[in-house]
Amino acid sequence: MTTVQEKPAAIAAANVNSEALRHPSGTELDVSTGIRTRRTIRRWTDQAVTDEVVKELLECALWAPSACNMQLWTFIVVTDPAIRQSLGDAVPFADKAPVCIFICYNTRFSEGSHANIQSASAAVMNMLLRAHSLGLGGFWQATIHDRQKLRATLQLPPDVEVLSTTLFGYPAESPGAPARRDPSHLVHWQHFDQRFTLPSSPDPDDWRLEQIADYQQARVRAGPKYNKPIQSEYDAVRSYLAHALRRTDAKKVVDLLPCTGLYLEAIAEELPEAELHFLELGEQVASFAKARLKGRDATYHEYRGRTDLPDCSFDAATCVFRLENLPGVDRQPLLREAYRLLKPGGALVLAHVNRASYFEPMRLARQALGRQDVQYVLSTDPALGPFVALMPGDVDDLAQGAGFRVEHEHRAFPLPAEDEAKHRVRAFNNWVSKLQHPVAAAYRVTEPLHGALRPLGKIRFLTLRKP
Repeated sequence: MTTVQEKPAAIAAANVNSEALRHPSGTELDVSTGIRTRRTIRRWTDQAVTDEVVKELLECALWAPSACNMQLWTFIVVTDPAIRQSLGDAVPFADKAPVCIFICYNTRFSEGSHANIQSASAAVMNMLLRAHSLGLGGFWQATIHDRQKLRATLQLPPDVEVLSTTLFGYPAESPGAPARRDPSHLVHWQHFDQRFTLPSSPDPDDWRLEQIADYQQARVRAGPKYNKPIQSEYDAVRSYLAHALRRTDAKKVVDLLPCTGLYLEAIAEELPEAELHFLELGEQVASFAKARLKGRDATYHEYRGRTDLPDCSFDAATCVFRLENLPGVDRQPLLREAYRLLKPGGALVLAHVNRASYFEPMRLARQALGRQDVQYVLSTDPALGPFVALMPGDVDDLAQGAGFRVEHEHRAFPLPAEDEAKHRVRAFNNWVSKLQHPVAAAYRVTEPLHGALRPLGKIRFLTLRKP
């Protein structure tokens, strides 16, 4: 990677001291401050970004290092409101940002050693930092929903590919500083250290609790995507939780490992008078979960196999799709901790994915057709990380081994609901995506039989009692 050594005469003549090329506050950001204070912005004002500012961003991009200093990138700037509006369904937020800059590369050049990607990334970072120094907010957008539409709109030749999308405008939000991962987990000196490596396996038995905690802390930083559950599944789980918790007349409830807080939020809304607590593996994930409660108080307690809470503290506990996320050796300890924390007669309301259902063949099919890495493992909200569905008998054994007795059982979704069928194939842009229609039709046609088919239900609910 080599940087440009001489500034072209046309660029040298640019008036870099223009008042338009200063931060609105009049302050100058040093590099270190700029790096630490830059934030990703997803909401912008209607204030226009002048051509002079856009050209400054591009000039800074062109000063980035590129492979062998060949500078074989192409920058396509889209500011026309009609074009940006037309791209809204192809590139998220493209219709919202005043300026869209697409970095393209000819696929016949610089692909060796990922040189094209490195060159584009360096250019993006230069633009983001310069934009921040000028009071703009940038968003390095990774997702392209409809690449063919984007290509057609930009009129790209067949051998030119979009590598990066960066959106700019004057910010209409001021995000706080995101928590950073522990550097000791990320930085290895002299050689690769396996002790701090996250497993690539989607099997929880290949993970340790602290690794799951580290991974979940990384994932919750992509926060907005965890506010869109499969609605039919969410409604069924919330309904069962509400019914079971009201039957216990719970005044004090503890949620076990809520992760993104999806159902902790539901519990808070269903039981507005209850005192809420929750166990979680780390502070960052706990903060994410609490932020969903919209001011409702819930007390966080760190869990690493046990807590310091006193015995018999709670009327009820909840655990939704979380046993599946844990290594096998850590499942019963979690249930034993719940047993210890519950008062005599208290209830643990539990939901898990039934392995003896359509979930398992769906998981295998999705794995064969799509991504196989941990990020894309087939799971249910609010699970993040490794995930494996559990056999009903195994869960019953775990519960009884922890001291509980099964008071009530219910199962739902013997076949995928229509919205789940659509959700599971949304990432495929081929024949697979069309499978949602026959699957949805099968659900509708067989609906009168769902009561008889209930033993095959994907989601299994249990109300467990402490004697």
